[in-house]
Amino acid sequence: MSNSVKFSIDGETNADQVAGRAKAAVGSLDKQLEGIGNKFKTSFKDIFLSFLGPMALLGTAMGFIGKMIADNAKKREDANQAAIDQTNKLMSAEDQYWANKRNNEKKGKETVEEAKTQREQTTLEFLQNDPRGQDIYFREQRKYQRGPTRGEGLSIPYYRLKENKRIQDEIQALLAEDIKNKPITMAGKDSSFSGPQGFSNVIGVGANPVLENMTRQTDIQQQILELLKTRPATSGITDVDFTKNPIDIRNVS
Repeated sequence: MSNSVKFSIDGETNADQVAGRAKAAVGSLDKQLEGIGNKFKTSFKDIFLSFLGPMALLGTAMGFIGKMIADNAKKREDANQAAIDQTNKLMSAEDQYWANKRNNEKKGKETVEEAKTQREQTTLEFLQNDPRGQDIYFREQRKYQRGPTRGEGLSIPYYRLKENKRIQDEIQALLAEDIKNKPITMAGKDSSFSGPQGFSNVIGVGANPVLENMTRQTDIQQQILELLKTRPATSGITDVDFTKNPIDIRNVS
């Protein structure tokens, strides 16, 4: 069947038939396209679910494994601490001995690491903040610029100096002299309280000249006040107790 539109001499035409066939073809194409789209959507959902499902299972499994590892680590830590503290009567003396031995070794390593870290920190802060440290830094900088590995415009990094034992020892010697010549109160050390001069450091023991002088001054002031109150009248002027009777300046001639 031809899809061409034809016209006859007598006016007949197949245009309606051709148009109907075209509409049918377009409708079939729309259905096919819709089917392809639905299949694509379904396939994408299947792909997404097929990917999400294993990932969700993997995440759950990893979370469960992580919790088991954390729980086991805590159990080991608690058991080790119980052996160190000797709070578990079921643990043998050998287990307790080994736990304490390992704990002492661990603390020894931590102590050494702390001392090393503080030595480097002291060296770094001295180089950056103390004028003598600045002199040391610029001296080493000049050596660095004259060395075989010098770089144009580069400066020697502070971290290289703070880790240098020669620099550390030099700064330690300077600080040792400061301790002798400029001692300071160390944090955490007890210091004697120095009260006002004349006060005893022991409460209730011995006379206190400061308090005695203060009491004496109060007594003298009270005596002066009583004397002013009882002073006899002179020159026709009547004395008034100024502490009780206000003065009316309009009556003063």
